[in-house]
Amino acid sequence: MRFLPFFLMFVLSANFVYSQKESTSIESFYPYKNELGINFTNVLGNVFSLNPNNANSPYGLTYRRHIGQKSFRSAFSFLVNNEINNTFINGLFLIRTINQTTSQFRIGLEKHIVLNKRVLFSYGFDLLGMVKTDNSSVEDFNNFGGTTFISKETTFGGGAGPMLRLEYKISDRLYISSECSLYGFYSSSTQNLEFGNQAPEQAKSSESSIELILPQSLFFNISF
Repeated sequence: MRFLPFFLMFVLSANFVYSQKESTSIESFYPYKNELGINFTNVLGNVFSLNPNNANSPYGLTYRRHIGQKSFRSAFSFLVNNEINNTFINGLFLIRTINQTTSQFRIGLEKHIVLNKRVLFSYGFDLLGMVKTDNSSVEDFNNFGGTTFISKETTFGGGAGPMLRLEYKISDRLYISSECSLYGFYSSSTQNLEFGNQAPEQAKSSESSIELILPQSLFFNISF
């Protein structure tokens, strides 16, 4: 499943190599200026009974605005997770509450090269951002609901890097695409801890990475 989007795009491109002699303008390839994309990798994985876990694109929805030979590109995702767990530990009835939110976004600019009337190649540059909160608490129910532990963690991250994109035109309103990127990313986290009546403690950490992401996700794009 890891290279399925890349393989599909390669096969589709090969089927239309013969038409490269035809002159196709960017206006003909994109008759509509706006485009919404939906990550379809998991759906294909279920249909073909494959494992899509390697499709590591964090973005489920994309938006692009076509401006001549260039396009503004953006993508985002949002996750909210709330849990309440009741457990027994050493004869104590504890209530654990977890509240997590994660938002990620990407904005950038790409330039197009029309290969033929069905296939488009693009290259560009992206800016990345992330905000994540992870709050949890443990209450001792036997101590009249007294809170014994509270953890509040906030993470901010940002990055940038180049990207390459291959897009296949099914119709004037429907396209499929996949892309690869080389992103550098840096994040910083601050965690505040409280233990009963003790003085609060604070811990800080940071992480940096550079990752080459090969084509692993397939997007269905709708123009309007």
